Amino acid sequence: MELPYRLGKYELDKLIGIGATGGVYHALDTFTGREVAVKMIEQAVLRDHKFDEASRKQFLNEAALAGKLSHPHVVSILEASVTEDSGCIVMEYVPGGSLVRHTYHDNLLPIVDVLQVIYKCCSALEYAFSQGIVHRDIKPGNIMVVSGTNVKITDFGSSVFYKEQIRQAVTEGTPSYMSLEHIKGDSVTHLSDMYSLGIVAYELLTGRLPFEADTLIKLLYDISIKMVEPPSARRIGIPPELDKIILKMISRNPEDRYPTWSALEAEIAKLGRLGMSGQDISDSEKFGILRAIPELSEFPDPEIWELVHASKWHKLPAGAIALREDEPGQSMYILASGTMRVTKQGRLLNVIKGGEFFGEMAYILRGTGRQATLEAMSNSVVAEFAFEALEKLGIDCELRFVKSLLRSMTKRLVAADLSIVRMYG
Repeated sequence: MELPYRLGKYELDKLIGIGATGGVYHALDTFTGREVAVKMIEQAVLRDHKFDEASRKQFLNEAALAGKLSHPHVVSILEASVTEDSGCIVMEYVPGGSLVRHTYHDNLLPIVDVLQVIYKCCSALEYAFSQGIVHRDIKPGNIMVVSGTNVKITDFGSSVFYKEQIRQAVTEGTPSYMSLEHIKGDSVTHLSDMYSLGIVAYELLTGRLPFEADTLIKLLYDISIKMVEPPSARRIGIPPELDKIILKMISRNPEDRYPTWSALEAEIAKLGRLGMSGQDISDSEKFGILRAIPELSEFPDPEIWELVHASKWHKLPAGAIALREDEPGQSMYILASGTMRVTKQGRLLNVIKGGEFFGEMAYILRGTGRQATLEAMSNSVVAEFAFEALEKLGIDCELRFVKSLLRSMTKRLVAADLSIVRMYG
């Protein structure tokens, strides 16, 4: 294909990847100005006798997911077109490349960053499974980097709808990352994706695969028989607790792995609380804190992740002023932990605790100043939501967030009314 190439409203300008069915191209949506990635079945591939029905089905699988998976850590499929003699899939463009570059021993991620990447992948795969989908080809090349530890899983072409209980062929997937049940051709579940993600984690931590062989036959034999060396034997600084998590994920017997994605996520989060995250508040901790707030209980997990990415978190010592009355407001907040004193003109109005909102009046009534001063009574953690960031949330998430704010404000007003009644009898 000669570039630039016009495909409908898309202007394809450079090749950014090669897949089994053709190229993946960077493109510009000339209607919106948005950057996208376009995966195409090349004409030469369609004419090749080797392009069999299985390959066509794999492409159709991915095309069928257009609009069905909406999660901050899954690459969005925007639209798809497949005919007898052509096909293309338009996807969200992720500029940071894949995790492959972090599988080399001289470019490994910090251990805490690997934990965050795996946690986010767990959340994405848990969401896909809740939609009846098993990915079946989790590997570093299919995990794209937005920035830092913010990643998105792509290439659901090998996925199947688990609810259909289709028996899978060994030819689909990547052998080094495939579970034994997948290799044997048994039906695969989320536990097979968990195994593959465990292999990815092992490689990101150590720069090596747990099973390495010169031939496919030897590789399959090792996967079936060989005992795995723990990651800590190949990299200094990996704690025993992380060894246990990885080895459980890649257990040969599916029943020996974590039974659910949430069980695995809990173990990763627990390890973070034991000190792996250092002084910073990790994204997994942020997710866990927001997920536990009663006012956000109606939010599905993908929308909680939207809030994580829309927020900035701060640690405040006792005595620190979070807001001053009459100052202009451009953000609202959630008190993640600690307690704060609410005062106006030096008089105590209220004390708020972890899980409560504050500063929301300036969000509801734009252009007004702060109504009160908030001072930390103890060491506190605060999640800040700039109004500009909230306006970029998905429409469902934003509406749900506003509803939560109004519910919070209503409860606070009711409590204030009761206090006035008690005060004046």
